[in-house]
Amino acid sequence: MIDRLYELLGKMGYIHPLHPPFTHGPIGAVIVAFCFGLGMLLWRRQNFFQSAYYAVAIALVLLFPTVLAGIMDWQYYYSGAWIFPIQMKIALATLLLILLSITLIVGRIPNVHPSIMMLLLMLCLFNVLGLGYFGGQLVYEGRTPSVSEALLPGRHVFVSRCSGCHANGGNILYPNLPLRTAPQLASYEEFIAFVRDPKLPNGSIGPMPVFTQHDLSDQQARALYEYIINGLAKSTRSGNQYPSFQNE
Repeated sequence: MIDRLYELLGKMGYIHPLHPPFTHGPIGAVIVAFCFGLGMLLWRRQNFFQSAYYAVAIALVLLFPTVLAGIMDWQYYYSGAWIFPIQMKIALATLLLILLSITLIVGRIPNVHPSIMMLLLMLCLFNVLGLGYFGGQLVYEGRTPSVSEALLPGRHVFVSRCSGCHANGGNILYPNLPLRTAPQLASYEEFIAFVRDPKLPNGSIGPMPVFTQHDLSDQQARALYEYIINGLAKSTRSGNQYPSFQNE
């Protein structure tokens, strides 16, 4: 179902992840709440307190579609890979849900001291800053180099299917075993055999998902291989010498 949704969006011209646009809602609301909290401390006015409270309520409501979009992107673009930035984002999102809920509960207490509310708002702010930081790691470490028009189909496949774990041709799970120098790139036959049935060097099943014909057609696989060879690996490969490789 998720694949069909992204395919439908792609046909409509939207080929980007869904999560980033949603993040502006809860993050912006938390920042607004923090600013009103500062006004509450400086001028001791009730309307600043109420505005901060309402902004927190908005942040809590917007958090749910944001998390849902994030989970969908994680499953589609990262194949559910349990990488560190994802782990941190899930932990921080859960903590933010708790902090926002506590802030709303405390805000209903009569004559609650402003400093208590301000502390909670500050914790929420630090939390969303952390979410933004690890989100930035996923985005900027997933950059791919510009290539000729002929390699664009393969680049699109790489961005949508591989860049989560192999940003810039590297390997997030095994940094010392980058994709760009993988021995499976020696020929297309070796590459496609590995993609269809990825195994670790000891023969066991690793974290890399199996890409079937449904997930990745032969035409897409060929375009992906050409992009990796000529776009990512060209500047780092020399002859046919490759270090030992363990994909993801």
